[in-house]
Amino acid sequence: MPKFGDLENAIMAQVWEADGPLLVREILERLDRGGAYNTVHTVTEILHRKGWLTKVRDGRAFRYGAAASREDYVAGLVREALSLTDDRAAALVGFVEGIEPEEAAELHRLLGEARSQEAGA
Repeated sequence: MPKFGDLENAIMAQVWEADGPLLVREILERLDRGGAYNTVHTVTEILHRKGWLTKVRDGRAFRYGAAASREDYVAGLVREALSLTDDRAAALVGFVEGIEPEEAAELHRLLGEARSQEAGA
């Protein structure tokens, strides 16, 4: 799962932050950068073809919404990063050492839930 490019990331950030699906024009207006409508439209279509955006007709235009959450995207990046090493445990140790205590507590809680579910299965 490749990381988004700069414009892909900017477009996805706007879609994730929106209350609902956006027109390309609305995405362009929300971006803090200059850019041509055609460029934003092309990248939005690419994100749709990759499965990251939904596409629904709205009159003569289309509205684009998120097909997956930002959290799903980040989780995929983490899985991708872990697939790059032969020593996943060492990579996980490095990750855990860099997180905040509250995040460590949440991770501990989630691991406990996962263990309970496995025991019950």
